[in-house]
Amino acid sequence: MSYLTPEQVEEIRQSIEKQRAEILEKVNQRNEDEYEPEVRGDDADIANSEGIAITMERLQTRDVRLLKKLDEAARWIETEDFGYCESCGEEIGFKRLLARPAARLCIECKQNEEQRERGYYHPRPRKPPKTLHHPDDEED
Repeated sequence: MSYLTPEQVEEIRQSIEKQRAEILEKVNQRNEDEYEPEVRGDDADIANSEGIAITMERLQTRDVRLLKKLDEAARWIETEDFGYCESCGEEIGFKRLLARPAARLCIECKQNEEQRERGYYHPRPRKPPKTLHHPDDEED
């Protein structure tokens, strides 16, 4: 059973569609503009032009990758494990999913992953599970 209400799921679904549309528009615009690097001019002009071409290619690659993640999120939203962290199983949270519908990790696990990638991983201890107090456990 999901912790998200049907209204929240619909809002996330709309966020996915909105983000997809914005990215597709950028990708299509870049395709239409087709930047051609300078082949004539001084070395500085050519180097600058090549730098712009490389940046445009990286942006395009990043956007295509994000589109794939959004497509995965659109499929994932239909499953019962939507909204739960793939690492720890905790709730990812509505606000995080609304902003980044492709998020598969809760914020804590994502921060730990990023720290590992940067080489300074120091996991924060998780809150210990609450223990239930039973009257039978008390000493006399």
